[in-house]
Amino acid sequence: MTRAASLVRRHQGRRTGSAATVNIHVRELAQLFNSLDPSPFWDRDLDRGAAEFIEGEFRDKQSAEVWHLHVHVHEGNTSAADLQTAIETYYGRLAQSARLALREHWWMGQLALGGGLAIFLLSMGVRGILTRMLGPLSPILDEGLIVLAWLALWRPAEALIYGWVPFYRNRRLFERLAGIRVAVRQSAPTSAAAHSGTATAAGPSEPVKTGNHHD
Repeated sequence: MTRAASLVRRHQGRRTGSAATVNIHVRELAQLFNSLDPSPFWDRDLDRGAAEFIEGEFRDKQSAEVWHLHVHVHEGNTSAADLQTAIETYYGRLAQSARLALREHWWMGQLALGGGLAIFLLSMGVRGILTRMLGPLSPILDEGLIVLAWLALWRPAEALIYGWVPFYRNRRLFERLAGIRVAVRQSAPTSAAAHSGTATAAGPSEPVKTGNHHD
């Protein structure tokens, strides 16, 4: 076995065993859901604050192959089935929306590129016609037509070369979150204090959240 193949094998072994875990402490599971959504728990949208925390924590853990979400509940139902289904459904919908947004971005970028190319050809054609009819053009008119021609191509080209990246990253994040592994555990109310050094708590009715990363 060559040295390069050995390094690749060891790297793949570390990646296969890597896992990222985010812990959330709540009084009850209902805190993780949108209270205004009348749907059953398994089809209900997540609370926006909880969803933003989950997305933000895992966005920084892209290198981990497996993602775990551990929810510590102080009282009430501790079944993970509904929460697992709710997260899969919620982020499945967001992933589908992100895929459609990426597809629309590509379509609009190509359409804009076609329009920009038409303006580019028109501007350069007008410049050539005026030059043949009037001779050398004034610097303002000449440079203005050239700038207009290149500006018509600049934004569409930028959108197609760089603009798709945020859409792709969101799609990838939501697809991975839809496959997250959820565990719900009973926890005493005082246990949140043990995480006071790393936890983030906004208010008395909001969940206490902590994030951990294990390789």
